[in-house]
Amino acid sequence: MQDKFGPIDKYCKHGKDVIAIKKKISIFVIILMSIIIFIVLLSVFQYYKSFYGLKGEIMLMEGEAPSFPVLIYDIKNNKKYEIRNIFYDVQYDANNGNNLIAVINNEIYKINEYQRTDFANRQLLYTGENVRYPKFVPDKNAISFTQKDKLTYYDLDAKKSIVIAKLLLPGYDWLDSDTVLFTEVDSSGSLNIMAYKISNNKTYVFKKDASYPSLSYNKKFLAYQRGNVRNVVYIEEINGSHRKSVRVNSIGLLPYKPSSDGNYLIGAMYYAGHADVVIINVTNNKIRKIFPGIFPSVLDWKE
Repeated sequence: MQDKFGPIDKYCKHGKDVIAIKKKISIFVIILMSIIIFIVLLSVFQYYKSFYGLKGEIMLMEGEAPSFPVLIYDIKNNKKYEIRNIFYDVQYDANNGNNLIAVINNEIYKINEYQRTDFANRQLLYTGENVRYPKFVPDKNAISFTQKDKLTYYDLDAKKSIVIAKLLLPGYDWLDSDTVLFTEVDSSGSLNIMAYKISNNKTYVFKKDASYPSLSYNKKFLAYQRGNVRNVVYIEEINGSHRKSVRVNSIGLLPYKPSSDGNYLIGAMYYAGHADVVIINVTNNKIRKIFPGIFPSVLDWKE
């Protein structure tokens, strides 16, 4: 009987071993899948956490002519709007974010209390040939714009203009009610951020070996680039020690604008043949694509 049942006994033991191994494999697979799911969920959580502090509204123009659309992104509600054939070079009013300034047929208008789809309430501010890139001067009843590459200041009360400088490179921004920043090429070919003061009609070097100044809506943070490196942007606090930088894996990042807390940067990452408008977390360099395939001529961000 022992010889008769011996093989069966061995077979049963072998079967128990196979079952035990299968259980171990199943437990291992369950643990492994749980770890993978945890890592994925943690990654998703970290991604959304990276952009949890975003707020406000972003506005940009896709191209250089009125036929191109103005794109609006409502961050809080995660909604996008597209406005066509109305105006171009649009910017938020530095003194009231519910208003805009824009160019319509060689005329600069203030657009009051816009509703994202209704821009009928307009006020003419200035008429001139080839006017571009208008901005409101903060805390003053004045505007600035470029006209035939000349950066111009215009007092809306006195109806008088001052030519500040010739802009060889696009992009300028107001540091405060008296000081405007722009890029200038010096005699050696280096780029410097220059400052011009309205009060004394003086120009001085604000930051050497730097270019393309862009300030946050509240004027607390400045973003800029250095040298000929176009895929790195520096963000620093105007009256503090906060200074960080972001680097992207593209040919360049321009135009751009920092958030009012200095923690984010919106910009256009451009490649050979296309560009994407993105928001970058300055702390961890996480990137959120908001307008793929868009290379904006101007962009702005109010908070």
